[in-house]
Amino acid sequence: MIKVMKQEQLKLVLITITFSVLLFIDAYAQDLLIDVKSNLKLVSELKDAYRAFHINNIIIQQKEMINVFLNDGSDSNMKNLLSGYIKVCDSLKIIPLNNDTLKSYVRKYLTLTIQSYNIIKNNGFSSSEFKEDYEKYQKSEDEYMNYLYSTYSTNHFITMTEEKYWQTNDKSNYVKSSDYERYKSLKITNLKDALELLQKTTQQTTDFQEHSIYQIELADQYVKNSDSLGESAYEIAIGKYKEILDQKKYSIFLFEAWLKWRLVTQQHVYGISKTSDIPNNEYDKMRERVASIILDYITKNDNDEMAINEFLLMATHPIVKRFGKYPYGNQNTVEYHKTFDEKK
Repeated sequence: MIKVMKQEQLKLVLITITFSVLLFIDAYAQDLLIDVKSNLKLVSELKDAYRAFHINNIIIQQKEMINVFLNDGSDSNMKNLLSGYIKVCDSLKIIPLNNDTLKSYVRKYLTLTIQSYNIIKNNGFSSSEFKEDYEKYQKSEDEYMNYLYSTYSTNHFITMTEEKYWQTNDKSNYVKSSDYERYKSLKITNLKDALELLQKTTQQTTDFQEHSIYQIELADQYVKNSDSLGESAYEIAIGKYKEILDQKKYSIFLFEAWLKWRLVTQQHVYGISKTSDIPNNEYDKMRERVASIILDYITKNDNDEMAINEFLLMATHPIVKRFGKYPYGNQNTVEYHKTFDEKK
């Protein structure tokens, strides 16, 4: 059942925002990356990259909700929303960063964001004060983003070529069960029997990476063939992706499982509208769990470039946005169809 954010829900956000700020501060004290112990410079840099992008995602989400309230909320609602976001921005300053230059950029970015929010509260969006400030804000933001993307680019961490990546990512490298070939032939003529065979194969597979491949394939088929597999097909698919993530084991396919879990959950549980509920906080809690699993693996395998790339994918992949190039709904729809609208 799709959940849509209606006017009453927008008001509920305002009622709970102060509590949410307190929850955020408390939750950050339990940052899972802190629990990954290592003296490696690589690990320190990866933590910084993850946390900087995490902060950016929070600010992006704030700005999107401001746009929602700009259209649907009153002036008093907007002021309450901004007051809450100012507190969140202040709390983000406690996030530990090892790189002093990055720390300086982040603190400046947060300070300028708070300043912008205060100007909106006091003078409004149409004021000359806001327009003047926003030009400076955008320039500073661009400088920060250029630093972030250049300092923590994939090429900074690994030398792997794109060709090598796709060769290593090829799932056929890790498939060992002879039943998988039988499954691929059977699914053309009898999908339900094929899925039963693959389910049995998945349960019998002890290697987690191989298990992940079969589990993702199962989930993919439930998404792509939902019309013939019944009303619960999407729920089953979501559960199968999540089962991989809940194992708390490393695989080069964790990012794929997380992304597909998020895509299907948003598309078929929360909805496709710009005003649908988009629980990025929920998605990012899982993101952090998965990132910590990958980072822990890297502490013991710091030359594994696939693992480093996997961590960076988790760290830098954008949140689900409401607004963007796709004008008819939230941006999850674009990525969803790009991922699943292919040959079955």
